[in-house]
Formats: sequence, structure tokens, C-alpha cells
Amino acid sequence: MKLLQVPDGFKTKVLELAGEEDVIISCESCFGACDIKVDEAKRLGCNKIIHYGHSKMVDSDIEVEYREMKEDYDPTEVLNTNEIKFNKIGLVSAIQFIDSLKIAKTVLGERAIIGGQVLGCDVSNAIKIKDQVDGFLFIGSGKFHPIGVSMQTGKPVLLLNVESGKIEEIDTSVFQKQRYVNQALFKDAQIIGILVSTKVGQMNIKLAKEIKEKLKPRKSYILSMDEITPDKLEGIKVDAYVNTACPRIAIENRGLFRKPILNADELWV
Repeated sequence: MKLLQVPDGFKTKVLELAGEEDVIISCESCFGACDIKVDEAKRLGCNKIIHYGHSKMVDSDIEVEYREMKEDYDPTEVLNTNEIKFNKIGLVSAIQFIDSLKIAKTVLGERAIIGGQVLGCDVSNAIKIKDQVDGFLFIGSGKFHPIGVSMQTGKPVLLLNVESGKIEEIDTSVFQKQRYVNQALFKDAQIIGILVSTKVGQMNIKLAKEIKEKLKPRKSYILSMDEITPDKLEGIKVDAYVNTACPRIAIENRGLFRKPILNADELWV
């Protein structure tokens, strides 16, 4: 028996994806390749996980078959009808539209440099070419990945939205302001909760312990959960949080928390 795992956006197709295979369909939310449901598979007696929509990110003690679900998308028309203001353009994408980068390179010519696949938590392929470009073009849908590229490279980013067929400018000013406010408030925090996710690809207990040591003489406590949400922290009397899991929690969702929250890489700035 196998456990079939899909991102929320694929749930409308999950029965079709299951087909005639002998599978149990996981209905838990899946936030990426970092979120492999190893414990769920073991409890259900499954000896394999079929994971749709992402490329391999973590190792597991149970077999995981990654089915990337790449999509054929031709950005030629959108690129020909929209002006890209950058003289040198870095091309990046999520795995689903990675093959579109070569087409974009052909359309844009020598001023385009292919970076490759990026994630919201790993934009190393953008960072390695950031000094060669004036800005980035991300091909895909959703803003989390291009926001990550902009905030970690310091470069402007355009999103070629494959759903709307439009090119949008990514504005990170709100997120930057939230970061500065939370950093200022964090300075006065005396009791701190260090958030650790138990998801296979997000669990950074070593980092949490290092942060706990560095925060001394302030008091800090390591708080663990699978999916980190504000409601699970209600009633715990700390002044601020440090997030060691997915950076999205303290970027896109920062405003949902009632107390200051910083990602680990924002802590010592």
C-alpha cells in the first residue's frame, strides 16, 4: 500500500492521479517538498509515498517517489507584448514551469541569464547570478517564491503570472516594513518562544538550540508543532517568537501573529 500526497492545488485532480493504483490518499495540507508525510504513511502501514508536484528536497527512511508534474507553458506571447525594463534579466521559476525558462531565454536573447529553480526557502539559484543582473523575471503563479527572491537578493522582481497572462511587479515594501517593526519590538522581548516544526524538511532543532544559547541571558523556550499557526500559541506567555521553520510563516503570515515574530536569519540584523 502507498500513500498518495498532493499539494492543495492538485486536490481537484487527486482521484484522477490515483487512478487504479493501490493507494491511500492523504487529505492533509501539503506545503511543499519539505512536507513529506512520513509519520502518516508509517501509521497507515504504507511502505511508499507518492508525492506530486515537487522535486526531491529531503531524505527519508521510507521510499518517496517524486512526480514533478511539469507543465508546458509558452511565455512567448506575453513577453512579446510586455516590455521588460531590465537590461540584464535573471530567469527563475518553480519546478512546474522550469522548462519555460529556455523559451523565455530564446525570446529575450543575450540579456537574459537562466538562474533555474527557486523555492520560497531556497533562492540560491537566484543569488548565484544576482550580481550579473538588474532584476529577475519569475515564471509561475503565486507570489511567495518571487517575494523570497526579491527579499534575499535585494533586486526587483517581475512575476509572469501564467494564470492571468500578465506581468506584475512584486512589491515587498509591506513585508520590509513589517520586518523592521518586528525587529524593533523584539529588542525589548525578555521571554522568547523558538518555533520548531516537526515536518521532515522543516525541522531545525539544532538551529533552535543554537538560538536558545545565543539569546542568553534572556529566557527562551523551544515550542514544537507540525504546522505552525498563531492559534496554537494562544495562552503561552512569551513576548516574541523566532521561527526556524518555513520562512513564509514570518513573511506572508507575520501580520497574523499577535506578538513580534522573526525568521532566524532576521534575528541578528
